[in-house]
Amino acid sequence: MKAAKLLAVFAVLGMVSFCVAQDAPKTLVGTVVKVDGANVTVKVADKEAVVPTKEVVVATDEKTAVTVDGKEAKVADLKAGMAVTVTPDTGTATKIVATTPKPVEK
Repeated sequence: MKAAKLLAVFAVLGMVSFCVAQDAPKTLVGTVVKVDGANVTVKVADKEAVVPTKEVVVATDEKTAVTVDGKEAKVADLKAGMAVTVTPDTGTATKIVATTPKPVEK
């Protein structure tokens, strides 16, 4: 009896996890190449590549939330070389999270 209840609990947890994973929007991760008005060009890696190999132009609008180093920002504040995570991975970005690269120590 206990085994059946335990199995039922795991089944429910598995279904909840699956549903949550299905609802999570996909992201685009890469490096800013340039900003041209409302468009941000991002260098990203192909799924099978380790090194960034293609450029994707990301459209933004007035609703796109941008943060740079954890602070609220604007698309114009994005600079070449910043690491970015764009949500969603296609269409107009709703959120862009950017970080400034750390200076290389000599």
